[in-house]
Amino acid sequence: MKKRNRTTMTLGAALLALALIGTACSGNDNSSSSPSASPSASASPSASPTPDSDNPSPSASPERIEAKGKYVGLQDSHSVEIETEQGPTGFQVTPEIAEKVDSWDPDTSVKFQYIVEKIDGDAGTVEQKTIVSIDKE
Repeated sequence: MKKRNRTTMTLGAALLALALIGTACSGNDNSSSSPSASPSASASPSASPTPDSDNPSPSASPERIEAKGKYVGLQDSHSVEIETEQGPTGFQVTPEIAEKVDSWDPDTSVKFQYIVEKIDGDAGTVEQKTIVSIDKE
C-alpha cells in the first residue's frame, strides 16, 4: 500500500509541476517589460482593439519621441533596458534592433526614437514603449 501512495504522490507532483510550467509559459510570447529591472506585470502587444472601441484608428500612427541615454543591455529577445533621465527603462525592440545592439557594451551612450502605445488589458491600461530607431551617440 505504501508503494502505491508514493507512486500516486510522485505522479501528482509531476502533474502539478507540468501545470505550473504550462501556466507560466502561456501568454508570454509577446509580453512587454515594465520600466524597472525587477519582475513586473506585462501586457501582450498583440492585443487588438475591438471594432466598437474608442481607441484611435489603426491608421493613426503614434508620435515619435527622441531621447538619449546609456544602453544597459538586452532584457530578453524583444526588449532592451536603457538608463534614461527618468531611470532604467525597458523598451520593446524588433529582432533587427535587438541584433544591432546585442554586441554593444553596457554604458554605451545612445540616441533613439520610440513610440508609446496604450494597451488595454484585464489589469487596466499599460503603456508599451517601442524603439523604432537607435544609434550610438
